[in-house]
Amino acid sequence: MKFDGKQILATFVKMEEEVSKYYSDLADNAGDEKSKDLFKRLSLEEDKHHQIYTKLLEKHGDDLEREFSEEEIEYTNSLIDENIKEKHMYDKSMKLKDALDLAEQMEKDGILFVHQMMSLYPDIAQKEMKAILREEKMHLQTVRDRKQFGPLRSLGL
Repeated sequence: MKFDGKQILATFVKMEEEVSKYYSDLADNAGDEKSKDLFKRLSLEEDKHHQIYTKLLEKHGDDLEREFSEEEIEYTNSLIDENIKEKHMYDKSMKLKDALDLAEQMEKDGILFVHQMMSLYPDIAQKEMKAILREEKMHLQTVRDRKQFGPLRSLGL
């Protein structure tokens, strides 16, 4: 079956924009300077990913229609559909733990998307994709660390 990978890159562009805005909102509402700095940094890094995906979409957007198995296409479409349904918006009434849970899920989703893109299109921008994958994994670990140690910091420990 034919599949146009332009959908994946377009979803990346939208997703990274939402994630960057989410981290920016977290930074604006952070209760301490360490959290504010952390979320600002994550927002800037997601902005960088957004720019990379936008350039890749412009460069390769018309070259991504290829033959894949039905299973690969179904899995990829499910990733795209799930991401389109999910809204990654910060709600000021959220507790920090809930906000970090959502951030963790967004990073996991990003990692799944990058893996799928690299699997389907191993010839497209491997250097950039590997760099983004490495950064998304670091973001996931950073968010997990913040979740684990955040409560201790609030107690002054």
